[in-house]
Amino acid sequence: MILQQNNYECAYEIMIFYNLFFSEDEDIFVFQNFDYKNDMINVYTQIIYGAQSFFEDYYYPFKNEKKDERLKDRIFRAACAKSFVHCAKKIKNTELPWGVMCGIRPAKNVRSLMDEGYDENEVKNILKNIYEVSDEKLKLACTVAKNEELLLSQIGKNSVSLYIGIPFCPTRCLYCSFVSADMRVSGKYMPEFVEKLLLEIEKTGEIIRKLSYVVENIYIGGGTPTTLDEDMLKAVLEKIRESFCMDNLREFTLEAGRVDTISEKKLEIAKKYGVNRISINPQTMNDKTLKKVRRAHNADMVREVYKTAKNIGFDVINMDLIAGLPGETPEMFKYSLDEIIKLNPENITVHSLCLKRAADLEKNRLAEAKVMNEMLSYTQKRMNETGRVPYYMYRQKNISGNLENVGYSYEGCMSAYNINIMEEKQTIIAMGGGGSSKLVLKDSIERIFNFKDPLEYIRRFDEILKKKDEILEVLLNG
Repeated sequence: MILQQNNYECAYEIMIFYNLFFSEDEDIFVFQNFDYKNDMINVYTQIIYGAQSFFEDYYYPFKNEKKDERLKDRIFRAACAKSFVHCAKKIKNTELPWGVMCGIRPAKNVRSLMDEGYDENEVKNILKNIYEVSDEKLKLACTVAKNEELLLSQIGKNSVSLYIGIPFCPTRCLYCSFVSADMRVSGKYMPEFVEKLLLEIEKTGEIIRKLSYVVENIYIGGGTPTTLDEDMLKAVLEKIRESFCMDNLREFTLEAGRVDTISEKKLEIAKKYGVNRISINPQTMNDKTLKKVRRAHNADMVREVYKTAKNIGFDVINMDLIAGLPGETPEMFKYSLDEIIKLNPENITVHSLCLKRAADLEKNRLAEAKVMNEMLSYTQKRMNETGRVPYYMYRQKNISGNLENVGYSYEGCMSAYNINIMEEKQTIIAMGGGGSSKLVLKDSIERIFNFKDPLEYIRRFDEILKKKDEILEVLLNG
């Protein structure tokens, strides 16, 4: 695409919506002219597609009575995006339930507007009239915003969350772009990785005590933490209990996502050492799809592992599904969701397939927006019927249909950590492979990263410990 914009530039937004309408191999020229006079926005767009030209002359009345520069910038960007989208729809009719709203946190947009003094009706009018958000997504964003606010209000004074990254998986799923090392290649590094991790946990415990911080949430993720064998898992959990005061701990979560890595013994160990939340992630309950995306389990194994976890006594279990997996129809997705509902986990998270450069599935086409929205609309309907509410939502670049990932939960079972990692209102200190510490200061957020690759983590472990000293210095002076 060749893009030319006069008087106001917002290439980022145009590129997002360009990718929803056109493929990389289509030769397209886009011209926009922006004008704002006498409280009227005018964006003229021309798209040359093949041998044809398409036009949109978009007008929007805007009187900035509150002299709100941030709102003005939002509306200018939205006007440019809307002019482009209206023009592109004359070429290809693509559904956009979120209208021209960009960004990974739609609910945060709602809360930001409310913080700026807009009441709920004004916020809804902005989303509907300016961004052209559908009624269904409007309701979703406002509901999530209210639930997020509830959880954020419960963050304790001088509190932190902890993240521990275990960057190993038994195999790499076809769609995966997360920090993970295939055990068939990197498994030989696991024992030494765990030895170093135990030292990092101990060092982090010293820092927490020096800061007099209270640990509210611990999240062990990856990768797949249950790739650790029973002895290694026990050693990590023992070191956590030795290093941190658990008296004020609200959530202790273990990602047990890959069903083929979970054993009854591992679940018993986790329960013994205080883990009170786990994730069991089937992604789909269709065996044919599981094989296609390189998952080494079947739907019956999911059912058996879930029952085992409940029998051991885990009160809060999350289960993930992915909408838009290759070859799946809406009916196949609906079947998976209904099968998970039968098991009755407290939390259900539905992700829209998102392909990044690191994923092996990158060259495959994403599901059409219309198909994706049918899957997600069905999800909202069924979750409402079961009494689960949406409390956690984010979007990603290259997500199918410009849609969303949503966590649904029964009352009292929402994950505060999920909100904290997205909304950046509480410091999160990370350990392990690929961990990203987010230090929430008075006027800024500072990020400090651990090495992703297990071998690099081991070889450069002295630098890992220095990063912990850096965290202490930043927080003491922040």
